[in-house]
Amino acid sequence: MVAYLAQQYLDDSEKLFSGRIAVTCDGFRISYGELVRSSNRLANCLIRNGIHRQDRVALCLGRSINSIIAVAGILKADAVYVPVDSKWPVARLAKIIDDCRPSALICDGGTGEQALQAVSKKEGFPKILLMDDRMKAPSFSKDSLICREEIEDQDSDCPRYGNIDADMAYILYTSGSAGSPKGVMISHLNITNYIEWAVDRFQITKEDRVLSTAPFHFDMSTFDIYCSFKSGAALCVASESERLFPGKLLDLIEREEITVWKGVSSLLMYMAQGASLGRRKLPTLKRILFGGESLPTKHLIEWMNAYPEKLFYNVYGPTEATGISTCYPVEEIPKDPLVRIPIGRACRNTEVFLLKEDGSLAGVGEAGELYVRGSGLSRGYWNDREKTEKAFITNPLTKTPGDRVYRTGDLALQRKDGNYEFLGRKDDQVKYLGYRIELLEIENAILSVEEVKDAAVTLIPGEKIPVPEIVALTVLKNQGNPGEILAELRNKLPRYMLPQKILRVTRIPRTDRGKIDRQALPTILSKVEKDPMQS
Repeated sequence: MVAYLAQQYLDDSEKLFSGRIAVTCDGFRISYGELVRSSNRLANCLIRNGIHRQDRVALCLGRSINSIIAVAGILKADAVYVPVDSKWPVARLAKIIDDCRPSALICDGGTGEQALQAVSKKEGFPKILLMDDRMKAPSFSKDSLICREEIEDQDSDCPRYGNIDADMAYILYTSGSAGSPKGVMISHLNITNYIEWAVDRFQITKEDRVLSTAPFHFDMSTFDIYCSFKSGAALCVASESERLFPGKLLDLIEREEITVWKGVSSLLMYMAQGASLGRRKLPTLKRILFGGESLPTKHLIEWMNAYPEKLFYNVYGPTEATGISTCYPVEEIPKDPLVRIPIGRACRNTEVFLLKEDGSLAGVGEAGELYVRGSGLSRGYWNDREKTEKAFITNPLTKTPGDRVYRTGDLALQRKDGNYEFLGRKDDQVKYLGYRIELLEIENAILSVEEVKDAAVTLIPGEKIPVPEIVALTVLKNQGNPGEILAELRNKLPRYMLPQKILRVTRIPRTDRGKIDRQALPTILSKVEKDPMQS
């Protein structure tokens, strides 16, 4: 039977590989048979406690095997999982709870307090399922608290599925304007369309061991979880400490004999800076996918020099298109750290194209906004028709009703060989002295300098004159000098793109998705001890 629901991948693999390891985390392991039985019990518990088809269930768990059990159990109950992070501010959690109005919330002893604070004052208090013993229940509790003992008492038979592939599987909340998170609705069809291609493209089999470093509220986790379920591979979930420390992550890759890793570019960048590449052989690792944000070319060069026998892929795709929309296999080590790494060509059953500001198709070598079309497209944003209609529009090339495309807000160009290059965000394009400037282009030039570990560029009002200033925040190696950086930039950028100030900071603020947190840059600027270098 062809899987049309995401959880059917798990059911099918359990029939073939019941005794094989399905998930590992922090020294614990669970087989496919155990995972299916545990998720069936959770699903039956949810159903018994009034969870209906397409009800939302908030998922607030640490990085553990329980998280994977919960994802599968929610889907098996025909419900929709909404992953949230207990480390988020309570106000943000409360906004998401207000928006998606979950019928249940699943947490554990380590995450319960924060999660429950976010729901404690809401009307229609949801059922609380604790994936721990009652003795580990948070101090705040309600009569609706359901603990592990009750979950484990449920029937382990698989419930009958009522969903179809057009129904929602999960909602992922991404940053929105004015601080309001946007809930991206992803269907079972979106997932299966993506995973069928990914497992085939990267040749993932039951012999593979897939590393999971992405937060579960990040779309990269879709690849990790469902490629493993589909192929019968082992999913190796990195613990929080392993995600944060490159040395520990390299230990995990060696210890668990990881073969496939899809990692956020910023994590690969930090690992390259740790000076451990090459000294750690990572003999089993075969395929490394990176995305989420541009990986500075100099760091890809470091990775490929250290591991010339491994396969590297630059992947691109917005959350609103489920996972990967374009893919570029990097077949040769780049010779110039200033040259952009292409994001490649559209994946199977996906179409991408570029439109210029006048709405016409961009030609080869011309910049334009990137549009995505295909079965991977989300139906839109939960509970927000206005934002949905603005971002998901009728295909301007066909004008056919129902033919939807997603406006990514990303700028790109197509090369002569057909591959696309990512240029930056449309909203990160600034106008300076009459020139249109991509901040990412300046950042890439700065990151190509040997002394620079990380960088972010922004445009701020001038201090003494009404002309704005280009300011670069940099994290430098050892005693690197901003003046030396400026001297190198003069050979790489036109004068009008040179930063007026290069400031040394201890870190660049980034979101948990690895992207530069540009909303936090003004705060960093206001606190940093300025060391400006005038151009």
